[in-house]
Amino acid sequence: MKIPPLPFNELQRLQALLDTGLLDTPAEARFDRLTGMAQRLFRVDIALVSLVDDSRQWFKSAQGLGVCETGRDISFCGHAILDNSVLVVSNALEDERFADNPLVTGEPHIRFYAGAPLHTEDGYRIGTLCVIDSQPRQFDVQQQSLLRELADCVEELLGYQRQERLRNSLAESEYRAQMLIEAANIGTWQCELKTGRCHFNENWAGMLGYQLSELGNTSLATWQSLVHPEDLVMAETMLDRHIKGLEPVYECRVRMRHKSGHWIWVHTQGRRLNGEFDTRPDVIYGTHIDISHERETLEQLERRNQALTLLNQMAFKLKGTVHERITQALALGKEFLQLDQGIASEIIGNVYVVRWVSAPVEAGIAPGLKFEVAQTYCRLMLEQRGVLAIDHMGQSHYADADCYRAMGLEAYIATRLMVDGELCGTLNFSSVTPRVRPFDDTDRMFLSLMAHWLGDLLGRQRHQERLNKLANQLPGMIYQYRRWPDGHSAFPYSSAGIEHIYRVSPEVVREDAGIIFDRIYADDLPKVVRSITRSEQELSEWHAQYRVLQHDGSTHWVENRARPERLEDGSTIWHGYLTNIEHEKQAELALAASEQRLRGLFELSFIGITLSDAGSGDILDANPAFLEATGYSKAELQQMPLTALTPAEHAAADQQARQQLQAQGRSTAFEKELQRRDGSRFPVRQQAMLLQDASGRSLCWTLTEDITELKKVAQLQKEFVSVVSHELRTPLTAITGSLGLLAQGAMGELTPQISKLITVAYNNSRRLNLLINDLLDMEKLVAGKMHFELQPVALVALVHDALESHKPLGQSRGVQLVFTTPAQEVTVLADRDRLFQALANLLSNAVKFSPDGGEVSIDIIPAGHERVRLRVQDQGEGVPEAFKPRIFEKFAQADSSDTRKKGGTGLGLAITRELMQRMNGDVGFDSTEGEGACFWLEIPVTQSFKP
Repeated sequence: MKIPPLPFNELQRLQALLDTGLLDTPAEARFDRLTGMAQRLFRVDIALVSLVDDSRQWFKSAQGLGVCETGRDISFCGHAILDNSVLVVSNALEDERFADNPLVTGEPHIRFYAGAPLHTEDGYRIGTLCVIDSQPRQFDVQQQSLLRELADCVEELLGYQRQERLRNSLAESEYRAQMLIEAANIGTWQCELKTGRCHFNENWAGMLGYQLSELGNTSLATWQSLVHPEDLVMAETMLDRHIKGLEPVYECRVRMRHKSGHWIWVHTQGRRLNGEFDTRPDVIYGTHIDISHERETLEQLERRNQALTLLNQMAFKLKGTVHERITQALALGKEFLQLDQGIASEIIGNVYVVRWVSAPVEAGIAPGLKFEVAQTYCRLMLEQRGVLAIDHMGQSHYADADCYRAMGLEAYIATRLMVDGELCGTLNFSSVTPRVRPFDDTDRMFLSLMAHWLGDLLGRQRHQERLNKLANQLPGMIYQYRRWPDGHSAFPYSSAGIEHIYRVSPEVVREDAGIIFDRIYADDLPKVVRSITRSEQELSEWHAQYRVLQHDGSTHWVENRARPERLEDGSTIWHGYLTNIEHEKQAELALAASEQRLRGLFELSFIGITLSDAGSGDILDANPAFLEATGYSKAELQQMPLTALTPAEHAAADQQARQQLQAQGRSTAFEKELQRRDGSRFPVRQQAMLLQDASGRSLCWTLTEDITELKKVAQLQKEFVSVVSHELRTPLTAITGSLGLLAQGAMGELTPQISKLITVAYNNSRRLNLLINDLLDMEKLVAGKMHFELQPVALVALVHDALESHKPLGQSRGVQLVFTTPAQEVTVLADRDRLFQALANLLSNAVKFSPDGGEVSIDIIPAGHERVRLRVQDQGEGVPEAFKPRIFEKFAQADSSDTRKKGGTGLGLAITRELMQRMNGDVGFDSTEGEGACFWLEIPVTQSFKP
């Protein structure tokens, strides 16, 4: 089988096929009629209109074939479109191109094929009209001609299809264009040249403030009557030039009178449609667009450029002293704003002082003139933000102001004058006559920028004055050091501090700096000279620390920093600062010694220590103990974050520690595992602390203690407790039972002395039994051997049962148990026995720590997130502050002395926490020392609870 090759213009052919819009469209009767006619005319099994796509041949019409497409690689039509002539295959079994084709060897068992190519209007062959039969046959020239004529009919249908699509597209484009015109508020017009009749749309009339119906029968005269007389001649000239063919389009900008009387700018554009191409008379079609806003914007832009040019002139071209430059700037600003006078003032307390002024002599305003701020226009400006601009004072809401009555200024614009972020005074311009053109944004911008420039100018002057005053007060010296190509050097400027550093006056070194180098300590002089030479060659910062000889032969450390500048004559001048750093240097040397000692501790510590970047977590340094424990080299560790050594199951604990570190600056010690370089793990106790280096970079010290041996000891201790607990329980149970029988008189009445001893022994054996039971419970919980069966539990009923069992415990000391019963039953999801045990631990503790005659209150409140909180409040002494962090630890006792008043194993709360966590709950407490404690259990509920 031969796969049909691709035509040379395959890409263009495929695009032409897509442009027909026929692919994958439903069947159409007009195509089916032609294929049906071909099937009957040539008496064949199959007749197709086949379109050859990039990878398939798809059938727009099919007679005698049940599929809609086949692969192009096995298609006959793929060969047929390679030529304009009709392709005829009389017997496919005898044609090497098709003999083993699946369409020949299998369904539909093609033997005969004849296909006429189908062309688009551009000549691209996109498919065929073909006839197919399962029997070999001949196909003469007449039949081929007839098939070609039928194919031409199909091509005509393709053309009709394309024209229909174009018409639909044109209609849609016209609709979109109309919508765009309406949405853009564009006025359209149409003028018949022979009759002068004009047709306008509603947008055109609305642009001028009219409704179209108000204008009646519109004509060219209607338009002429609305155009500004000064623009009409130009507009008619441009129209005439276009009609004569001298201009491709008619285009101009004119003013047109609005219904309200003002003028708007309109951009008009049109094109003539000649009669020879249209049965209608010559017509010009065009648009009108209101460009008044654009026109105003352009004028504003031009004026803004003028303002910026003027400001640039003020900043860079004015010459003279600061006083002269400010006075010149006020004159320029006065001219731009078209006002009579300009003033830059200073406000000192409540006094307004004129510092600079540009005004006519008759105005009577001169520098030094003073007013009370309350009497000036500036008071009005200071009561608001930004620029105050008044076009006509007498017609504004300031007409009753005292300053207006006193000064009579009609036009006024002013803003604050800020120097170094503080109010210095005001910049204002004014006139005794109203301003014809209202102040606009450009005027306000000009004034704001001028005030900003003026503030900078005054700020620089103030800084220079301050510098001159402060330079002599500095502990070091400010200087300019100049060096010429021949090696000669001098200090053109130096503050008085040079006398304290080098013991010479500024005048001595103004021409020759040689004496300065004589004062430098001999061992440091070569280093200083090299640093100067390098700075001169590279024009880099000169930075040097060296010692200077003193009167008594001692030395003082100084630090020199300066930036070089190359001058036109080849010399180099440094602008710098030199200061005495004797104390800092001694402290630095002491710090270096201290750091050396700390480095020794770091290196010799048996606890692993790492220093890492607090942001990225990358390890910066690690001591030998950490390297030995992990098996990594320092270079390897510096390529990874510390978290890379933590196994995945400890990631959550690591994250919690990092959050605590960020919030508190340090993390409490916690246990986890680290992974060695060889993949093995070992247990550690880790804690960390944040600090910042001198540059402000956040660093983290991490202490990692290998607790492998401690874990082994803890396991041995656990096993010992387990063995002791189990070995003691059986004999102790027997002892307790026997002592109980004796105490109850089972062996007869005992003497008082013996009965007292038996009672003491019985009570102590019970306490020992409770201790063993707590130990066994804790062992089961830790080992995960205690069974929990979570199911709905009626919490209120459980609390009542617990109170009944604990009333005897409270009655012996007069302690009352008070339960605030909720209005509805609360159903929680828990193991009833384990929850009862947890509550019993809280109740027994509350009774134990309550004073005689006290009260223990119990209540149930919502805790959010589908949980409730069961609270037990006592009136005892509360939890000591120092004991709070350890209260839920095993064997923890607030009073661990041999003489403590309250008994207990110290396991109750630890067991309670383990029980609640196994039931997806929690335990906690709130306590202020001396005011009692409130312990609570938080438990998931099976339904919402409202108290």
